[in-house]
Amino acid sequence: MASWPKWEIYEECLAKDRVMSANGDFQDFKKKVLKASTEEIDAQAKHAPIMWSFLIAFAEKKPFYRSLIIQVFNKLISVPSWASAWEADKALHQKVQTLHEDLQSAIGAQHEVLQKSIAPALMQSVTKVKHEEKPEEVRLAMERERLIDAIKEEEDASTAAEEEPEADLRQSRQSALQEGIDAVTAIDEPQKMDSGGSNALNKLRIGCIRCAGEEEVFVQEVEHAPNVFNFLFSLAKQKPETIQGVAEVMNQLMASGSWCSVMETNRLLQDHLKELPLSAQAALGLQSEKVMALIHSDAKRMAAGGEVPADLKSVADRMKSIRAPPRGGYPAAPKAAAEPEVKWKAVKTPEGHTYYYNSRTRESTWERPLALGGPMVYRVGDEVEVWSNGQRSWCRGKVLQVTEDKVTAEFALPDGANARKELPSQHKDLRVLPAKESQWTAEEQEAYQKWFNLIDGGSASEKAAKPISLFLWKSELPREALKQVWAVANSGAKAMLKFEDFACCCRLVGHCQGMDAAFVKQGERPLRVKLRSECVTTPPPAMPKFKV
Repeated sequence: MASWPKWEIYEECLAKDRVMSANGDFQDFKKKVLKASTEEIDAQAKHAPIMWSFLIAFAEKKPFYRSLIIQVFNKLISVPSWASAWEADKALHQKVQTLHEDLQSAIGAQHEVLQKSIAPALMQSVTKVKHEEKPEEVRLAMERERLIDAIKEEEDASTAAEEEPEADLRQSRQSALQEGIDAVTAIDEPQKMDSGGSNALNKLRIGCIRCAGEEEVFVQEVEHAPNVFNFLFSLAKQKPETIQGVAEVMNQLMASGSWCSVMETNRLLQDHLKELPLSAQAALGLQSEKVMALIHSDAKRMAAGGEVPADLKSVADRMKSIRAPPRGGYPAAPKAAAEPEVKWKAVKTPEGHTYYYNSRTRESTWERPLALGGPMVYRVGDEVEVWSNGQRSWCRGKVLQVTEDKVTAEFALPDGANARKELPSQHKDLRVLPAKESQWTAEEQEAYQKWFNLIDGGSASEKAAKPISLFLWKSELPREALKQVWAVANSGAKAMLKFEDFACCCRLVGHCQGMDAAFVKQGERPLRVKLRSECVTTPPPAMPKFKV
């Protein structure tokens, strides 16, 4: 286990009054405290006075960290030696009373020892703190935070854009889930799954953990359920090593009545689930009785017979332990204005197969419905793409023959060999050749290449993510906007970016600089969706500006 942070750092923070710049120091201490056992914390009791003082000073300066500060207070005060150190140091009692009254009450609510230290006038308000700041809820949040810290430690820190650590703390539970869902939605081709599938899963894991048990949040995002389930099954099949993370997400999603209903009524999703290896089906079956009912009978026997690794068996109990108990009053489905009787939309799987989803009936089908133009019609000579299961890629070809509902196409495999396949005309493995994506204009190509060449940290063909993220700051866009630019242009959180990735960043910066300033400043999902759906393939209204 990682060692404790250097204690002299916190003494220096207080002595030199540099608490305002101690975000990282607090985060390091928080991570260690949440992971540590009571015995491990007790062994460091000699440092309790300085750390209590640091926490109070940090709480005064950093309101964005309020929930995490309360978690640390809750964990430390439960250790008798740290509680004794608090009681013995009367100066701490005076310091805590300088905090905002609302924060004093929340801290006092965590333990009777702390309650005795807050301002006497606030004693009564301790029983009226917000629901999420009651001790039992704080302990739930503490375990969620510990799991999220572990997920983040799995990732390479070099792939993250430069931003303030407290930015994550501004994020609501719902926006955390939305960020995970949007990362999944952006994966609609095999190459994107290869480079960004694991990163998207981790974002989704974090979102689901933050929202564990919050049914009203899941209800509002239920229209994305088919995308998410298809992503999870594709990832589990392609990357078996991700099955534990997939199981964590499935556990939380199937605990939501609205998402569970989609899985229970959608035949396409059920077929996709049954395509998984039996071991993966068994692991997912252990997460929900409803999933267990849908998997292959042999997978059920594996699950019942204990043929699932211990780390996967423990997922269900761990995920249940962080789920907030129902508070009642949540709607079973999102409220919406009157809408058409049938509401279809085209959606892509992570492999690039297009299916059609009805958000009202929750039905999915491979055949294009009448509302979107009816079944696909092919003619001899049409340029198409055919999916190769063996190569996991779409192969370009032409239609040779059309007979009744069958289409024969000849296509070139990645190794250059020609192949021929006969498929039903509505088969998922056959699609019209997508229109070629918009290329950079001559002006864009020249400017983006010049800027790309200026960046250190790589070769002529690719650059490290961190120097590129630092270059983007020269656009002087607000942090909120740059976060969304990065999320769209580098959705896979790659450590090394090619010119095309960098050019996409520049193009999106240009679009942001031409948008309404208030909209850009707000950032969040509306900006992210607009950038991804409208701006990636469209030149900006004016060339982006960087202070280089």
